[in-house]
Amino acid sequence: MTMKNALRTIPLPWLAWVALAHSGPMDPSPPQGSASKAAAATEQEEDRRRMEARAYAIGPVRRITLSGARFFDAEGKPCTADPPPARVTERYVRNFLRQAIPISQVAVMNYYGSFGECTSDPVDVQFKDGRQVRLSLAADSGVGYLSPVVKGREEDVYFYYCEVCKR
Repeated sequence: MTMKNALRTIPLPWLAWVALAHSGPMDPSPPQGSASKAAAATEQEEDRRRMEARAYAIGPVRRITLSGARFFDAEGKPCTADPPPARVTERYVRNFLRQAIPISQVAVMNYYGSFGECTSDPVDVQFKDGRQVRLSLAADSGVGYLSPVVKGREEDVYFYYCEVCKR
């Protein structure tokens, strides 16, 4: 059975397929097995984590251990022109932890961070409740990278920004 059009004859089954194809949003991906569904869910979870500003429970500080007070580039070479103050101090770290706000990884990449920026040596911070984190500070942007340490290993990364801490 066909329908007459002024230009040509169009078969009805084809029209039904076109109507179905353009009737609404459909998932264009092919049917997936459970392994590929799990991988897709993992990717979506990672994307969600990159987009949201996650906060780590920062509490009263027991101890701050500085491994070095200078800033280094991505290759491990000392930065040639450290902005004042050129050293990471215990006071600076306490001030950063007190005033910083959580931001997302995407915000660091798009707004706050700068490509090739120098970062500090990791600073080990132990809270009064026994938790330990490792903190690296960016030289110019006021961004800090905080990683909880569990059994000697860094678990995750939380991104913080401190406007008044910018150098």
